[in-house]
Amino acid sequence: MTFGAATDAPQLDRRAIAEVLIAAAGLATSITVLFLGMRAVMDIGGACASGGPYVPVQPCPEGVALLMPAGMLGLFGFGALVLHGGGRLGGGWAGLVLLAWPALFISLGWNFLQYGLAPPADLEPDGGPIWGWLIPGVIFVLMGGVPLWIAWRARDEFRSEGSPAVARRFGLPAPVGPTSVTTPPPSIAWDPSHRPGPPGASPEDVVDRLERLAALRRAGDLTDDDYELAKDQLLRGGGGPA
Repeated sequence: MTFGAATDAPQLDRRAIAEVLIAAAGLATSITVLFLGMRAVMDIGGACASGGPYVPVQPCPEGVALLMPAGMLGLFGFGALVLHGGGRLGGGWAGLVLLAWPALFISLGWNFLQYGLAPPADLEPDGGPIWGWLIPGVIFVLMGGVPLWIAWRARDEFRSEGSPAVARRFGLPAPVGPTSVTTPPPSIAWDPSHRPGPPGASPEDVVDRLERLAALRRAGDLTDDDYELAKDQLLRGGGGPA
């Protein structure tokens, strides 16, 4: 950010920030509860039940019957909270909830893989792998890992080229609507230095705006791609530098 331009910068929404922080902590706690609850169930064979018309052979470990549903409800509740707070903050913060998907499925897949490759001695005296656990473990890891890999590979394209370029790269249908190439990046949307100058703007005004953009890049508030995009928009609107 630039100093001396406080009137141009938006005021931080403290309530939205608090919602995002609370939601992130809640999502992490919910995933941890599900992770540990599944391990407790797999320690006794991978299945349990309590109550109902059928008497189970294996009762559930103490607290699991309460914690597992609470963890699932927590995912939905805190996910909705991060969408609400992140939407008010803007800049892609609402997308933080998408990280819960790979975190959940990769962690659950790790449980299946670990117990499938090295099951407890009382469950598999021979010490061999349990394929009934290995197969869902691989499926869960793929369910979480593939979307995470696609998002990681596409992060630069999302910032510099927009979602249509990402869709073309992975063979997906391109979304309909304006691309982000014509929209200033969120990191400088509040700063007027990226905006094209009015027709007939003086060379001194264009040069001043370019200097402000360079200062933002040096301060780390702009990536190189964001800087080039904003500079191109400024030069096209202001008639070029002196």
